[in-house]
Amino acid sequence: MRNASSAATGYRALLRSSAVSALGDGVRFAALPLLAVALLDNPFQVTVLTAAGTAPWLLVALPAGVYVDRLDLQRVMIFADLLRCTVLIVAVALLLTARLTFWPLVALAFILGVGEVLFDCAAQALLPGLVTGERLERANGHLYATQTIGRDLIGQALGGILFAVSRFVPLLVDAVSFLCSALLLRRVRATQRQSSPSPRSGHLAREIGECLRYLSRHRVLLKLTAAATLVNTVYMGQLAVLILLVRQELHLPAALYGVLLTVGALGGVAASMTASHLIEALGRRAILTGGLLVLALSGLGIAATRNIYLVAFAYFLSVYAITCWTVISVSLRQGMVPDRLRGRSVSVDRLFTWGTNPFGVLGFGAVSQLCGPRAAFAFGSVCAMTALAVMATAVRSVPDRIGAPWPPPCEVPTGRKARGHLARTADHPYGHGDTSP
Repeated sequence: MRNASSAATGYRALLRSSAVSALGDGVRFAALPLLAVALLDNPFQVTVLTAAGTAPWLLVALPAGVYVDRLDLQRVMIFADLLRCTVLIVAVALLLTARLTFWPLVALAFILGVGEVLFDCAAQALLPGLVTGERLERANGHLYATQTIGRDLIGQALGGILFAVSRFVPLLVDAVSFLCSALLLRRVRATQRQSSPSPRSGHLAREIGECLRYLSRHRVLLKLTAAATLVNTVYMGQLAVLILLVRQELHLPAALYGVLLTVGALGGVAASMTASHLIEALGRRAILTGGLLVLALSGLGIAATRNIYLVAFAYFLSVYAITCWTVISVSLRQGMVPDRLRGRSVSVDRLFTWGTNPFGVLGFGAVSQLCGPRAAFAFGSVCAMTALAVMATAVRSVPDRIGAPWPPPCEVPTGRKARGHLARTADHPYGHGDTSP
């Protein structure tokens, strides 16, 4: 068992590692599209490059979750960082020798995405071993705040500046950030899971199926995943059509689009830093339902006004509500899932919440094309209310206050009665021991 001092040291190292890699990610997020436009003449190729970066969440998330559960979490994260560092250095070399063409760019985006999948699954599985259950929301909030500040507020602005200096500099900065992250992670001692490791069947499909069966019988986790998919769809959809709202509906300068993005990022930081305090004041149930209501109302507010100050305030509230809701839902998932299933559980969650992003963006784009950007924000409100309906029954089983005991699990019917039946089969919400599903 890791002592408190070692766990605290590990959490601080994880926080610093996330800060450094988030800064590099922000630099790359801004510079890679600029590089693609500069090197590629075909607009379709540019969109393929974007798709290649998100494809790993659909293609490799589930197998990645299996290997995260099989292997040492710290080593998986270091491997993911070194993999991304290496591929970026290769990309810099190709760029300097004028050999960075379409297919190498696609390979770069895809491998970076694979590294992101591995790192994210391992980091989410690692955190409950570094902080006590009562501090999960606060720890997740600090991680979200660090990532938002580094990636959205600093990194992306820096990426555009560095690209103007030279095309290869942003890629090199990102490579250095991953190397620094890997070095910092060496201070995170390998987490000793309190449960015995899950038996390896030797078949990926069987181990994936084990997790899917557990989640399908867990009423709260199942509905959390469904609601989180809708919430993330709203976030990505709003982000996609925000530029259309600014330029086509409000007829404002393009610079104000950047201002709105900054306002949204500040909303995310504020929510990350205050989520744990809101839980103490209001309880999880009020936030999981009230946050979705705020999200729906803010979308309607944006759709109903032409005042840029009201739009900015409503967008701030929207991102604040999404981030606060996400911090709590991620923490609940970490606490409720047995140790041996955490990596696979994260992979399933990300498969739906992130892997479906392109479809959500396309949906919002279609609504915007047919009815205008305002209608797209109103459509987001409909999605938020649907998520609220999904959570309405599940929220009663969520422990309201930090440290509150989890209700006794329901027995899962066997045989024919088990078919199609969804039952709650969870441990105490923050007990990190293992329980068979």
